[in-house]
Amino acid sequence: MYGNQYRRALTLIAIVLLIAVAGAASGCLWAPDLAMVRKDIERQLPGVSFDKEIELSLGPVSLAFARMLTRVTPEAQDASGYLRDVSRIELAVYNTQDMPPAGKVTMPERLQKMTDSEGWELAVKVRDDDELAWVLYRMDGEAVRELYVVVVSDDELVMVKAEGKLERLVARALSDSGVLKGLPDDESI
Repeated sequence: MYGNQYRRALTLIAIVLLIAVAGAASGCLWAPDLAMVRKDIERQLPGVSFDKEIELSLGPVSLAFARMLTRVTPEAQDASGYLRDVSRIELAVYNTQDMPPAGKVTMPERLQKMTDSEGWELAVKVRDDDELAWVLYRMDGEAVRELYVVVVSDDELVMVKAEGKLERLVARALSDSGVLKGLPDDESI
């Protein structure tokens, strides 16, 4: 009778320890590169306030754990394909307060430095009255190895930096979104 409860308690403790070790081993609590971009945007928009919703960094250990969880969780199985080739990801999401129109924001200094001297290319820049986005990428030979996305809107600032073998991820995201039709499937890339 107490054996099953004891095993469940040990299993729960093991899972909690695994999550803690994975987080500590991968820097799961802080995304300093993204903070620099947020500060660049704050300097351009006096009076705006960004309230942290999420700010984290996941490395190989915690991403492996996340991939395992997405495979066994029915609601998250679609995410497994997106995570397959990602080796590191930084994510920051902020709710905005007192945000003026996003059209007043210019490319943050940190992103400009990345394109000027660090080998990054600007793939997409989108600007309208209430949203602004930049998508940058960095190649390693002929392969996309890093992707950096910044979206500023009336209610949120979202930033994502991903590393890995990203061709499949980009192709799948574009295909799933319906932006481009006829892209090769995951296995042919």
